[in-house]
Amino acid sequence: MQLHREKSGIQARGASLLFIGTGSPEQAALFARKLSLTSPVWVDPQLLTFRALQMRRGFRRTLGSPSTWKATARAWWQGLRQGSVQGDPWQLGGVLVVRPDGGVLYRYLSAFAGDHPQVAAILAALR
Repeated sequence: MQLHREKSGIQARGASLLFIGTGSPEQAALFARKLSLTSPVWVDPQLLTFRALQMRRGFRRTLGSPSTWKATARAWWQGLRQGSVQGDPWQLGGVLVVRPDGGVLYRYLSAFAGDHPQVAAILAALR
């Protein structure tokens, strides 16, 4: 959601924003509607993209991680609430900034649930 708020700044740098989830097309559409997203939301229920990008997965990195519980508490204190889990609950995500030729300018793989990169670092990669 933080990145979606920066969509105009991302587009001003000549880039596009898209999301990839692990659920179904129907779940992706509901996610986009619920958060009023105007960027594309794609789905990869077979996790092929996540595996190719070597994104982390598993109970120990999600509910079994003390870092996840700390991030959850921090989010709650900030008034943020996660809705129901859609798709694979054990799959972590990340952020990639990719050039049109496929070159990766920035790569951040979440180490635990709630681990997100600084938006400023992502925007800096687009300069």
